[in-house]
Order: sequence, then structure tokens, then C-alpha cells
Amino acid sequence: MRDLHHMTVMEVLSAFRSLELSPVDYLDALIERIEALDGTVNAVIDVMGEPAREEAAEAARVYAAQSFGRGVDGPLPPLLGLPLLVKELHDVEGMSATRGSRALAGAVADADHPIVDRLRAAGAIPFARTTTPEFSCATFTQTAAWGITRNPFNPDFTPGGSSGGSAAAVAAGFGPLATASDIAGSTRIPAAFTGLVGFKTPYGRTPAVPPLNADWYRGDHVLTRSVADSALATNLIVGTHPRDHVTIGPAHVLPTEFTGAAGVAGMRVAVSRDLGCYDVDAEVLAGLDSVVAALADAGAEVVEVDVGLSLAEVNEVSSAHYGHLAAANMLRAAGGDIGLLEPYSQRFVEYTRAHAERVSLLDSLLMESRIQQQIAAAMAGFDVLVTPTSAIAVLEAGQDYLEPLDRPAGQLDFYWQAHMAVPFNIANRHPVLAVPSGVGPTGVPVGVQIVGHPYADDSVFTVGAAIEELLPFPQSPLMGG
Repeated sequence: MRDLHHMTVMEVLSAFRSLELSPVDYLDALIERIEALDGTVNAVIDVMGEPAREEAAEAARVYAAQSFGRGVDGPLPPLLGLPLLVKELHDVEGMSATRGSRALAGAVADADHPIVDRLRAAGAIPFARTTTPEFSCATFTQTAAWGITRNPFNPDFTPGGSSGGSAAAVAAGFGPLATASDIAGSTRIPAAFTGLVGFKTPYGRTPAVPPLNADWYRGDHVLTRSVADSALATNLIVGTHPRDHVTIGPAHVLPTEFTGAAGVAGMRVAVSRDLGCYDVDAEVLAGLDSVVAALADAGAEVVEVDVGLSLAEVNEVSSAHYGHLAAANMLRAAGGDIGLLEPYSQRFVEYTRAHAERVSLLDSLLMESRIQQQIAAAMAGFDVLVTPTSAIAVLEAGQDYLEPLDRPAGQLDFYWQAHMAVPFNIANRHPVLAVPSGVGPTGVPVGVQIVGHPYADDSVFTVGAAIEELLPFPQSPLMGG
């Protein structure tokens, strides 16, 4: 076996089944690793050690009984005994649910979030929870309550957000997967900044809870170190759920074994370097070029396309959307008192609410339709579209980014405009898989996102698996220890 903290979900489960590794020993090793190294990254809020050990011991008993022919009838739960890191946004019954905000001080979850529920039902063991920005409203991760979460590749920089704690934890080897969410790149941006795999599911695939389950930009999932692990998690998470009226049934089961580079031979891959409007850093473009060359060498037909988006329009419609929904929900949680929020949260609310006052929900839907049609036209005749995940290669840790962001092509009035994820929350039925494409001069990874046609999830995993084989994913310096 590889060192325990390097193992993928699939490797861990195989070792459990063969009795080469005990779920108890694996859990203890991860908890010891968190205790030793989380002072560097500050990704973990709390560890639920004792209840998790009890569940791990029961899983070990079941594996041993099954091995000797005394197991329960039928197949074992697919994730039996697997430790699970949980983003604080995703409730764990009986645990605090403050969203990193003093506005919700003392809040306690009365039930598992549907994603936690699904993974627990598959045998996973929630054992530690990870940091987020307040109300998951930033693409960096820090709060007064939990401090600054740092990137395992270079602690001067953020692991991204809002699933930054999950990303930092998986990239540091604290667990093989962690839950994540995405209404503006909150899964894909941390994946890009920490060398991980992050999947934004098409809207309706994965369940959430009211009221923001009805936010059609949303796609909750997990962060992993391999494409196969992400596909396995997808199969277990997706589908209708009684707590979420908007969920839809899965089309079919995704494969968890891929042919690697051979899978893209003959595929038609559209590539956009900037989506028509983004100012992209050189190291990000270098990563994209590496992916393009690798896919072409593997037999894909790769064609550069002009998506032709307008950054002003993307920002206008998405900011209005967040003002109507996410920011309004934050104000509701704060009892209307914006002063209870972190400075960056106040900035988010003020900025997006101002857009919502100018752009009605109906007008935003009309603008969204134009963007969706532009993306559909650019992808016509191709299997997937490949483009950078974030135009900016790094964001500094510990910054609130309250002021305009200086970029080579000019200032951006809101730092979110430096990421290329949002257009595919607007075009919300597209599956989008983020994978690493290299490492920049700061030591922080860069990444690409693979966009499929609406609900064509298989295509993005096929291309992602090929990239994983052709350009092995980076590992943080902490993974060496």
C-alpha cells in the first residue's frame, strides 16, 4: 500500500475489503495527521473523534465477518468505513451550524444535510468539518471565528473558497474526499488552487435544503484527488431526495474505471483561452496549453473557439442573481443587521444588492438566456469545451479584497470577476469538471474546467480521466510528510 494519506478513495476501500487496512487504523492516522499539520493550513473546525471511532470499529467488524463468510446478505455499503470531511455549510446532525457568522451564534443542526445523508447511507463516516468563509460568500476562506485557511502548496496564498477548508484538507492529506458546494465556482476554484478534482453538477442532480436548494446556479458535490473518486461520489449523491423538490433522477451510473488517454481519441474538443472577455494570467494559459497539447497528442480533435462573452454582462446578471437570492438570505439570517457580518460579507451584500435593485429577476433571466445561447453556440459540434477555471492564478491569504482588483488589463471593481467559473453557473445545466493543469511560479496549482453539454456528465469525466493520465496531478509539499 501507498502511504495512507496518499491513498485515493478507491484504494482505501480496496484495502478495507482485503483486510490490509483497518478502518480504525486509517481513521486514527488521519486524525493524528490533522493534529500534527492543521496548524499550517487551518482547514479543520472540529474533529468528531469518538463517534467516528465507534463507527469505524463497527465497519472493521463487518469487513472481517464478510471475509470469513459471516457477513450480512447482499453487497456491503459502497463506502463502508470511509472517513469523510464535511464542509461546515453541510449540516451534521447535532453539530454547530453557524456558517462562520456571529449572526448565527449558537445554531445547531437538527438533521444531516442531504449530501451528508447520502454519503453516510453509503457507509461513509463524517469525522471532521472544514472551514468556509462566512455564509460561503467569498472565493477565499477566512472568518473571525475560525481564522485564515491557507494553501498547502504555499501558505501565503488562499486555497480558494468557499470550499477552501475542504480543498486544503484534502490537498494536505487529511482525508480522501470532502464535501463542497458551488454557486459561483466554490468547488472549482478551490480545486484549481489546490490541485484537486472538483465537479459542479448540473442543476437538480444533487440535493440541498431550502431555501437555496431553489438557487439554479447551485451544484453541491465533493473534492477528491482523482477523477474516479469524483465519479464514484457522483453515483452515490445524485438523484431525487425527499427534502429537495427540485432534484431529478440520475440518467445512469457513471463508470469509475476509465481508459485514460485512449478515451479522448476521436473526440472533438473546443478550447477557449478567455471566453471572450477574461484577462488571464500567463501561468494559467501555460497550463491550458499543456492540456491542449496532451489531448491533441492523444488523438482528440482540438479547435479554438470564440465564446464571445461580455464580462460586464456576466457580472451584471450574476451579481443581480446573488443579490436577489444569496445576499437576501444572508440579510435574513442576520435579522437585517448588516453590521453583524464580516467586512467582505458586507461588501458582497452591498455590491450584489445594488445590482439586484437595478436588474429585476425577470430581466436577469433574459440576460442569462443570452449567455446560455452563446455558450451553446460555441459548443455546437463539439463534445466538450475546455477553458481555464480562474483567470487569476492566486489570491493572497488574509486579504478581504474590499477594493477594486488591479489586473494587467485594468481594474476589476469586484474580485469575483477574476474567475471564469460563473458563466457555467449561469449556464446551469452544464456539467463542469475542474482538474489541475500544472503549477505556477508561486508553487500554487492552476487548473482547467471541462464543460459538457447539458446533463452529459460522462463526457467531462472521460476527458478529465485522460488529462489525469497525461498530466499527473500535483501534490502539495505537505503530502511528502
